[in-house]
Amino acid sequence: MNRKRMQGTYVVEFAIIGALIFTLLFGALEIGRLYFTINALDEVVRRGARLASVCNISDPVVLRRAIFNAATDAGASQIITDLATTHLTLTYLDVNGAQVGNPADTSGANGFRAIRYVQLSLQNFVFNLFIPGFGVPITLPTFRATLPRESLGRHSDSGEITPC
Repeated sequence: MNRKRMQGTYVVEFAIIGALIFTLLFGALEIGRLYFTINALDEVVRRGARLASVCNISDPVVLRRAIFNAATDAGASQIITDLATTHLTLTYLDVNGAQVGNPADTSGANGFRAIRYVQLSLQNFVFNLFIPGFGVPITLPTFRATLPRESLGRHSDSGEITPC
């Protein structure tokens, strides 16, 4: 073959193969980032349910710490930038799994004494891909953790509220 006619062939071949290789590379990185996000969200609900089972019911710090923030940081999560405490739903359940009507009420039968489980859920979290040309948002499934109640921030002997 004539060398003069083949000059641009290598550039075209590299452009085609390079585009495929870079797409696969970005895809592998995005799958890794997706797995990290799923595991982190699973840990958020587990951690939040654990904190809620041992901390006071009205303590706002529980949800902040669940998303890996400091107790004083009320912003978005430092690990998952699109996650805020507004995405989380904390519910207190009775022995049958029904939601307790007024968990802060210490005198009523449908209040504090009825709580047997603590549940934290995260719904409709959207994961955005960073692959150029494939900016498709993915809505992740619901993450939920249910744990048995423990102290709920009360000291067992005196009944006084202990901070988390």
